[in-house]
Amino acid sequence: MVYSVINLGLAIFLVWLSYYVDEKTNNVGNPLVFMSTLLAGCTGSMGLAVLGAGSAPGQFVFIMGQVSYFLLGFYLVQFCVYCITYPEIERKTPVKVISWVLVALCCWIVFTQFTAINITKFLGLRVDAKSIFTNRLTNYFPYSWSDGYSALFLYIFPGLSILIMLMRSEERISRLDHQKAILNAIAIIAFWCLYALIRRPDARIPLFSTFIMAMMVVTHVLLVKSALQNFLYDIYSIIGIFVTFFFAYFLPSVFIGFMFAIIWKYRELSPRRFSFLLLVVISIAATASYQVRKYLSRKSRFRTNQYESDFEQELSQLEYSDEPSEIVKNMKALFEKHIGMQFVRVLIDCGNEEIASIYDKEDEEPIVLDTRNILFDSLLNQNSRIVFKSSAEMGYRFFSMRRELGEFFKKTKSDAFILLTEGRHIIGMILLGEKAGGNIYSDYDERVFSKLYSYFFVFGYYLKNIGNQEIVGTVNREISMSGQIIDSIQRNIDPIKNKKFDIGNMMIHAHNIGGEFIDLIRLSDDKHIFVLGDLSGKGIAASMSMVITKSIIRSYLNETNDFKLLVEKVNEFVRFNLPKGTFFEGLFGLIDFADSTVYYINCGVPALFLYNRAYNNVMEIQGEGHVLGFVKDITPYIKVKKVKLNHGDILLTCTDGLIDAHSLRGEQFGKDRVQKALTENSMLTSEKISEIIYGNLVDFVSKELEDDISIFILKYLK
Repeated sequence: MVYSVINLGLAIFLVWLSYYVDEKTNNVGNPLVFMSTLLAGCTGSMGLAVLGAGSAPGQFVFIMGQVSYFLLGFYLVQFCVYCITYPEIERKTPVKVISWVLVALCCWIVFTQFTAINITKFLGLRVDAKSIFTNRLTNYFPYSWSDGYSALFLYIFPGLSILIMLMRSEERISRLDHQKAILNAIAIIAFWCLYALIRRPDARIPLFSTFIMAMMVVTHVLLVKSALQNFLYDIYSIIGIFVTFFFAYFLPSVFIGFMFAIIWKYRELSPRRFSFLLLVVISIAATASYQVRKYLSRKSRFRTNQYESDFEQELSQLEYSDEPSEIVKNMKALFEKHIGMQFVRVLIDCGNEEIASIYDKEDEEPIVLDTRNILFDSLLNQNSRIVFKSSAEMGYRFFSMRRELGEFFKKTKSDAFILLTEGRHIIGMILLGEKAGGNIYSDYDERVFSKLYSYFFVFGYYLKNIGNQEIVGTVNREISMSGQIIDSIQRNIDPIKNKKFDIGNMMIHAHNIGGEFIDLIRLSDDKHIFVLGDLSGKGIAASMSMVITKSIIRSYLNETNDFKLLVEKVNEFVRFNLPKGTFFEGLFGLIDFADSTVYYINCGVPALFLYNRAYNNVMEIQGEGHVLGFVKDITPYIKVKKVKLNHGDILLTCTDGLIDAHSLRGEQFGKDRVQKALTENSMLTSEKISEIIYGNLVDFVSKELEDDISIFILKYLK
């Protein structure tokens, strides 16, 4: 039973692996996806054959065994083609013809020359086949077609293919390409070793021979790992691999073997107990292996590229009160210190849809790039902001733009770049040269760059809006910079032009700087989104978080049309990308002009009022709200609500700076005063209503404001 379960379990794993590879390689016809499917069918058929060996007719076992052997041969032919054509994925006609000839040969051997396939607990997996030679030749060459199948498809064809692959890789300049070719060769060698090892216990445990197909899974996993690998191994990483292998794989395997010998006595006495104990042993070993790998990955003492924590800390301490040229110099120094590369160049939007390098060295030619070309358009469509030369050359994600990226890297003499975008508008780029020692940018680098992207965005946004315009004051640089950012952000909205609605909004900062914002985003002629947000924190940190959040909301709207999913993605961004402890209070609204309906999600807004003209009263409609940034998954806590507007109805929302303001006597301004002002002035325009409410607040507090105030009003005219 356990032998069948393991084979069927591997089949399920391979089906998942095919989807995983397909997703990772961006759906461009990766042959590893097809190979995963073939191997899944192979192990699944063997699992069914083992399952039916005790009760099903012998013909069923024979057919399932034939299917398994055929699919294994088919897989190995695809493996040979994969190695011979590596790293290309396109098959030329001669290669296709030869591969189908070999598949036909495999089919002929398995379905015409195999005479019987039996699985018994006494003999294990046994394949009977016709003799290759007849008459007297059988005395000199006593080999059957089963032996011929094994020799051709398990050894000769794969061996020749890896030799061809290794010889071709010697002609290539790419060190990564050569390393991957070696890993592919190791994959088939690992199968040969495991195949020889699995046959040793045949005499004592015959059913071990049913794991022959499963041994090829190890080869396939190594192929997938090689294909997705974009890191050159050094002595430290190799030591780390061996240590991980020993503690996370070798020792658990020894444990399984040792326990297997102990519980073997139960096999005849109680097969069910034997199967149960074996599964328990395997589960314990698998759990221990996972925990050890998890522990070692956190320690990561055997690799030299674990720089994330220090890099993030120093990025957060980057001083923006310095001169722009000094800020660029400091950013370059951080990259060179933590990652190590030959050069770092910064390009910033200079107008006319162009980005140009700034603060270049005296001997460097300035770089000017047109952002309207097809390459940048494709990257924006794919939402790819971090691109490595190695990924463009070897990966499948950028297969459709490989030539354009190759020309770009050649022109800029770089090995990587980070696009700084605000929605679909490119505000800058950071070009990175080759790493020290000739190493390449790895998956680890991509994960770190993605996580720290918000810091790079702030850097680019500052240089575009502040540094290049030289508007940073000498007396109070922080206030000046933040004020400019706030003004720039507030101007970047899509005004509502629908004549049925009147929009009014007001935002007052108590100390010139803050994290509040109001944004209007046009989706179509019939739909518009509004966002009122308040990012926690004070001063420049809050204003920078506001800049980033406003930009990321627009970026996410290019990726999804799901209103609730938008809020979920913003929650993840606030929690994992903004400074620790940052949270978002506010409201997301979607206006549907076609049926005069507003859909909204309350994210901790203190007040959402609806003035109903028919009844001349104001009601609170916000319901329960949950602040973004506290929990990993906000989905269970947020709900999309809607309100239908009629002629003269008014929707008003505001931040807590309005509701919680106090007078000199300590009295709170409160919701009642807002509701009263809304009722008494409902016939006025939205803009005028917001001005009146703010005027009432100023008269009430009779002192400087303690907190920022934002008011958004939507009035349905007819």
